[in-house]
Amino acid sequence: MLVVVIALVVGACTSGTAETTTTNPSPSPSIPGSTTTTTGPPDGFGGEIRIGIEGDLTSLNPFSENFFVDSAIAGNAVWATVYDLDPETWDKIPDNVTSLPTQSSGAIVDNGDGTATVQYQIVPRATWSDGMPMTGADLAFTAEAMRDLALNGNPHVDPIMANVVETNSVEQVAWVTFENPTLAIEDALWIILPSHAIADIDLGASDGFSWPSGGPFMVRDGDPSSMTRNPNYWKTDDAGRQLPYAESLTFVSLGSEVGKRFGEGDVDVVEIFDNEAVEGVAAPQGAVVESASAPLVEQITFNLTSPDTPPDGASFNGATAFREAIAHAIDRSSVLESAGIAWDATTPGVLIPKGISAWSQYQYDPGTSRTLVTSLQPVTEPISVLSTTINGSARPAIANALGASFAAIGVGYDSELLDSVQFYGDALPNGTFDLGMWAWENDGGFAATLAMLDRFDPTRPQQSFSGWGTGDETSEAALRFSELAEVARTTMDAHQFSVAVEEAESILAAELPLIPLFHRSSYLAIRSDHITGVVHNATSSRFTWSVESWQVVGQ
Repeated sequence: MLVVVIALVVGACTSGTAETTTTNPSPSPSIPGSTTTTTGPPDGFGGEIRIGIEGDLTSLNPFSENFFVDSAIAGNAVWATVYDLDPETWDKIPDNVTSLPTQSSGAIVDNGDGTATVQYQIVPRATWSDGMPMTGADLAFTAEAMRDLALNGNPHVDPIMANVVETNSVEQVAWVTFENPTLAIEDALWIILPSHAIADIDLGASDGFSWPSGGPFMVRDGDPSSMTRNPNYWKTDDAGRQLPYAESLTFVSLGSEVGKRFGEGDVDVVEIFDNEAVEGVAAPQGAVVESASAPLVEQITFNLTSPDTPPDGASFNGATAFREAIAHAIDRSSVLESAGIAWDATTPGVLIPKGISAWSQYQYDPGTSRTLVTSLQPVTEPISVLSTTINGSARPAIANALGASFAAIGVGYDSELLDSVQFYGDALPNGTFDLGMWAWENDGGFAATLAMLDRFDPTRPQQSFSGWGTGDETSEAALRFSELAEVARTTMDAHQFSVAVEEAESILAAELPLIPLFHRSSYLAIRSDHITGVVHNATSSRFTWSVESWQVVGQ
């Protein structure tokens, strides 16, 4: 899972979609008690929407080796998902199921033999684009297919799916049984596959272009860049009219000219990561740019394993007072303003990325920082060297802006900008850095939070690159963190999980192996004179999460 996260961050820093990754939620379409399938859109509906992506679509199969991040933007138009993530809270929202399974609802049952069974109920009217009903058998098939992929090491499947031991289904209900379950079983099964159409294919190799659609649109003539309205889509709006509103979607590959091509009117909506490109697209008439927080926490990690990393003297990273001094020296808003980057300056958590953060105890206070540095009684001026990636404009700008925070408290500062391949492939794994700046990804879900706990658990192989707990795994804080991580890994009680994670977050904040800085932001450029109803979502659900509700102006 570490490899997956690092790969995502590397990809986000080496390609045109470089600098980040969400905002206001829209109400989910209503679900009346009955509806009539039509062969065409209601009067007044229609029009084409052009959506910008970085590269050509090579797959709509989320388990294919050819699947890349932008494929999810198109995939949302055809996939039948179990849930979406709310763009504001990052909470799960049921999609093609009547409700999300939890223990409190009775939909997750502890069988008392080391297994747990999860029950799913497909929405009664859910139908595939070929007219076949969506059933529990589809969901059971999906669970078995994901199990096989997980057992074969497919990186696009949560490893917990390898623990599926049994599936059953009756009509539109499915039961999936896991051995050695964790609460990640609530997150892992996120999609529903059309079993009647793909039961005999190699799921890891298929491009998914010919699969029946379970979303609001369907692929036209085998070309994934061209989609037309799905006449059998089950959702309706508040007036009982069948969605989607638009007649067709066209996905346009923009390469590195995202801002330029949007400004020239080649597309109606596109996600933009580069801050300079964002400034360039805000001017065209009829265009708006929406910013949204992403589940990527940009942070500074202290290397606690190498005492001689700074070139001109020993590191003070091992002193808690020094780490506290740096934490109090950083004014997040000022750093972002100086760097010219409109990211979210709210202090994020690492294990609990949304809400009140345990890290808020380190309010900007340079006076306290100077006192802490002085208490170390350094013979020479302490020096910090911050290593980060040079790819893209945001991190170099932030690295430069942070220099003032160190200088103000009497700490020497330098930055080392490396190509992302060298940074992630050499500096971090080999510990050849003093301070490192990169992003950890956590949307607050069970699976992502468990992965973060594992990274910082001192009893596990070091994956955080901080070295926290190295040589001191028997400290009270380290022992307690490991105990809490084990509770989270074994409990099926959501409240017990939350309590354990909250305490673990407070331990990390007190020990300070890292300083969370801010959530990175994603920007969505929208031709509001041509389309309405777009709600930016920078989570894994991507901004096309509600594409069925987008409308072409004048239609």
